Amino acid sequence: MKLAKIILIILFVILVASFCTLNRQEIFLRYFFGWSMGPFPLFLLILASLGAGIAIGFIIGWRERWKLRGEASNLRKQANGLREEMETLTKKEESPEPSARPLDSSKPPLD
Repeated sequence: MKLAKIILIILFVILVASFCTLNRQEIFLRYFFGWSMGPFPLFLLILASLGAGIAIGFIIGWRERWKLRGEASNLRKQANGLREEMETLTKKEESPEPSARPLDSSKPPLD
């Protein structure tokens, strides 16, 4: 498993290096209101966009996981409280209750 991970990392590095060498064209970025930026290689723009997308996705996913963890914690507390309540109720049902009057075996049963 460790060898497969190392091979995948090496392949990823080779792919990124070949991507960078194939996209070395110089570009200029022109924004609104006459603001421009450049020259810089195309691969920097693509890799920066990829990195920004990964970061935004991670932040959104982290926020959702945080909400779900809070909800799971609340549900776990609620389940523990219900479990304790159920245990106390079953203990009350299991305890024998003393009969109100003793049975008189000398009288015949009423039919």
